[in-house]
Amino acid sequence: MNPTPDQEPAPAGAPPNEATQATVVKPDAAEASPVKSSLGKQRQNRSEIVFYSYPKYLYTWPLIVLAVVFHLLGDLVSPNVEGWVLLITLLTVLMAVGFDLSRNLSISWGITIIASVFCILWLKDVKNVIIFSAIGHHLAFRNPTVSSDWTYLFALFSGLLYLIMFIGVHINQRWRITHNEIEHFTMLSKDDSLGRGAKRIITSYPDFLELLICGAGTIQIYSAQGGILLRSISNVPLLFFRSADISRILESTEVSAATGDEEVDQQEGQSANEELSGGRGG
Repeated sequence: MNPTPDQEPAPAGAPPNEATQATVVKPDAAEASPVKSSLGKQRQNRSEIVFYSYPKYLYTWPLIVLAVVFHLLGDLVSPNVEGWVLLITLLTVLMAVGFDLSRNLSISWGITIIASVFCILWLKDVKNVIIFSAIGHHLAFRNPTVSSDWTYLFALFSGLLYLIMFIGVHINQRWRITHNEIEHFTMLSKDDSLGRGAKRIITSYPDFLELLICGAGTIQIYSAQGGILLRSISNVPLLFFRSADISRILESTEVSAATGDEEVDQQEGQSANEELSGGRGG
């Protein structure tokens, strides 16, 4: 039988009337959902990180939150308990704002306080020193009550101040780190920018209480040799949880550690070598 125009003759040696097997192309393995893959790679593909530098008022948020909670609870919590909790929280916030307690200093303070408590108990039971008991009874009979109106007004006015601070920081204290530069944006004023070349960036946590309350720390930008402090960005919240992202962005692209003068010298040296080789060749 003659082959139809749409068919090609079978190769020599092939059995007659044997249909040519079609090539089956199997689809690739099922890929992950675009949404899941994008969410999974979003963190790794980020080429920049944006953060803000806040004033010390940032660390007052526990007082505002407690005032709101106590006002909503009403009579469910004793006013005396509310007063003591707010007093202790206030002292903690004031220490965070007024002192720079490093990690080692905080540990030393903690050990000193614990040792002092045991020493006071020992003096009371063994040496019958009653002065510390008198001080304890004096404080126990205090009644720092807090009214519902006080918590409401405190939460209202301090919350408004916190909102104003938040808006002002997002307008004037916005920082952005990319592979190539470090930028500081300020509305209605000039923006500041530092090239990523020849820079050394250090994240530190000078205050243990600031780290405990907001996870906050300080970003310091030094020159390549580390001898000149170019910028110091303090009170950056959640820096403890974002330092890994900052390191990943800074390490994703290699940047020459040579200073600007060294780069200029290298370029001039290359030009001189090209001129010499050109002269010899002529």
